[in-house]
Amino acid sequence: MRRCLRREHPECPRPDRTSHARPALPRPAPHRPAPRVCQTSGSAPLPLKIGAMRGPRRSFEAAGELSDGCHHALSYTREAYDYAVQHIRAGAERAGKDWRALDIGAWVAFAAGPDSATAKEAARSMVGIYASSMPTEQLRRNGVDPAELEPVVEAIGAGDLACGIELTTPEIADRLSVAGTPEERREKIERDIAPSGVNHMICAITDRTLVKTFTGGNLPDTADVNTQLRLIAERAMPGAG
Repeated sequence: MRRCLRREHPECPRPDRTSHARPALPRPAPHRPAPRVCQTSGSAPLPLKIGAMRGPRRSFEAAGELSDGCHHALSYTREAYDYAVQHIRAGAERAGKDWRALDIGAWVAFAAGPDSATAKEAARSMVGIYASSMPTEQLRRNGVDPAELEPVVEAIGAGDLACGIELTTPEIADRLSVAGTPEERREKIERDIAPSGVNHMICAITDRTLVKTFTGGNLPDTADVNTQLRLIAERAMPGAG
């Protein structure tokens, strides 16, 4: 396997980040709403949302201060969402806005099915791909030591997806996804995500077609996307808080 890590190549130039001062974020004028994007003259305003992962100031706080909401991707723990919402709220209050009126979304890797193990195996096929984009700070807020994922990220970076999946342990996959039966998924959302103030679930559904397309893997027992949507509607949403 090819490896190209800076710790193994100390001679590689490192970017100098110390000479660049951070520009201040623009502030909305006092007692005036943050700018909104309109589709056409006279039409209803088009809501503006900001996606965020690392935080805090340039994403979570900026979203709360300058936009209509924040969609936080790839977090799964109460700690991670408490952190995100804390900073979204700080930005909103700085602009004189009610943070509870914002669209606070949780974008998660998701797989549901009547059989918990089958759904979790489908999620495991995609977790490494998603997690390779997660900042180290975010991994730690989700209970994952970045060192645990280094072999996975290296394999995926080298184009060896099969190896990356094999190196993704079921424990890491469970920590970095919302997967299992609809009832198990509802319990996780109600315990770890919703209490922080999240009001919008964005489920990146993993079905057998997605796994086949991205990884070439064959998981014929995994529920297709339409079945998963029905399971969410019939067995998760009716009991959701």
